[in-house]
Amino acid sequence: MHSWLQALRHDLVKRAVWPARDLRETGERDLAALRRGLMQLSDAEGAPTTAPALFERMRADSPCPPAACDAFAGALQGAMAALDSPWPAPLEAVLALDDAFAELVRSLSLEK
Repeated sequence: MHSWLQALRHDLVKRAVWPARDLRETGERDLAALRRGLMQLSDAEGAPTTAPALFERMRADSPCPPAACDAFAGALQGAMAALDSPWPAPLEAVLALDDAFAELVRSLSLEK
């Protein structure tokens, strides 16, 4: 996997998706955990940031096609917007980031 994708997965995707997976498995409804996974991240220098801000910063170095980055950004915006929706919409929207990331990975392999 390309190093940019590895960094995105490590720094953003797993921070958001793993708590959502845990909630899905336990049946808990912890909106605060989902919010933390999207809103309380760190950038490469350790400064606090949000998932959308981190992605926009990382996107400048993306090897993926612009349309694929747009689709991932859309999924990320959807997850952020869903935080204000009734359960289970927030959980489903955050879990959808996993599929959006998989599409980003596929887009890079299709480029070759």
